[in-house]
Amino acid sequence: MITSKHTFVINTSIDNVWKYVEDIRGWASIFPGHQSCNIINENVSEWVIKVSAAGVTRTDTVQVCVEQWDGPERVNFVYNVDDLPVEGKGVYSARPVGAHETEVTLDICIIGSGPMTAMWEAIGAPLLPQFVKAFATKLKAEVERVAGVGTASAADTGFAIPMATGLVKSTFAALRIWIKNLFGWSPKTDTKD
Repeated sequence: MITSKHTFVINTSIDNVWKYVEDIRGWASIFPGHQSCNIINENVSEWVIKVSAAGVTRTDTVQVCVEQWDGPERVNFVYNVDDLPVEGKGVYSARPVGAHETEVTLDICIIGSGPMTAMWEAIGAPLLPQFVKAFATKLKAEVERVAGVGTASAADTGFAIPMATGLVKSTFAALRIWIKNLFGWSPKTDTKD
């Protein structure tokens, strides 16, 4: 399991933030690789995303289920990726810090399962904090744009640079684990008699 938490301030009221956040289509539209978002019901949606990593591109369907809409302060959700042993959960929380400022925290957890868990964690550990921060930057810019206090160019903030940096680090970590497993190497431990 890997987790990441990021807190940031959006320069508009908590009510304006909630106007954007309460529509899950807005979240999906700023997700990297977003292709589509199908609303199943008021709590469940399926996002189709196209992901490229280490020279491989694939399209995945992510089912997102909101377990708690407690606006404008909180949203709890869980998700799973079809055809991959990956699921997770997250919490969005917000509080006003002034008439025109809202502090938002995103707390995300990814849970891998099965024999590839170590590799999922090695790949995801350096990527997740960068991804959450980049998503937060995009969310902030988009909410401010919609609220009329930001610019369209700020909302175009991309994910490429942080994701590329994280991908290099995670690829080396995954390669290290793969080689250790291939040759049966295990970490050295000190033993005391």
